[in-house]
Amino acid sequence: MSWGLGGEQSSPPIIFGVFVGGRGLRMGGVAKANLRVGDGRTILERTLECCARASSALGAPAPVWLVGESSAYAAHQLQCISDEPAGVGPIGGLRAFLRALPAASAGVVLAGDLPLLSPALLVRLQRETLEAAALAPRDAEGRWQPLFARYRAARVLPQIDAALAAGKTSLQHLLTSLGAEACVLSLSEAEQRSLHDWDRPGDMNTGCPESPE
Repeated sequence: MSWGLGGEQSSPPIIFGVFVGGRGLRMGGVAKANLRVGDGRTILERTLECCARASSALGAPAPVWLVGESSAYAAHQLQCISDEPAGVGPIGGLRAFLRALPAASAGVVLAGDLPLLSPALLVRLQRETLEAAALAPRDAEGRWQPLFARYRAARVLPQIDAALAAGKTSLQHLLTSLGAEACVLSLSEAEQRSLHDWDRPGDMNTGCPESPE
């Protein structure tokens, strides 16, 4: 944690990690971040614009890394992080991403299939509840949304290693195991809708704005 002038808490440097390693089986095995939204851009192109706008709003440019099997996105020439360990689902990607972060940085994790993502919500995720080891929304059923979340590596990595040692690979379990150190990012109905993902072909019937708002 760092502090600005006058004792005000300041945000740690942010690195975005876009998780693209899912096999997309329910979408027919496609690389979901390459699916095109209403204006012809891919989800990844739109996500990169959201990250750039959110960083600009906070006055601190932040890099974007791809996490997981990313060969389908090589044209973007972004830094890529492979799961570590592989074969255990997103927790392997989260571990690798957090281990690669520079000291004092925080990692903002984004799913690669969020066509309605907004820069304003990304700004909230970066600057709210800075004392939290993890910050993420919960859905209407109370389940964490761990692939739209901010993590502090030094405080989360020990819990990841403990979970893997116990054979537990669920990110729900990970966030629950953090107890009070995992804080909830409260969302309005509109913000919750902006986290609609494209998991199955029928999900693509939901419209997407032409540019992030």
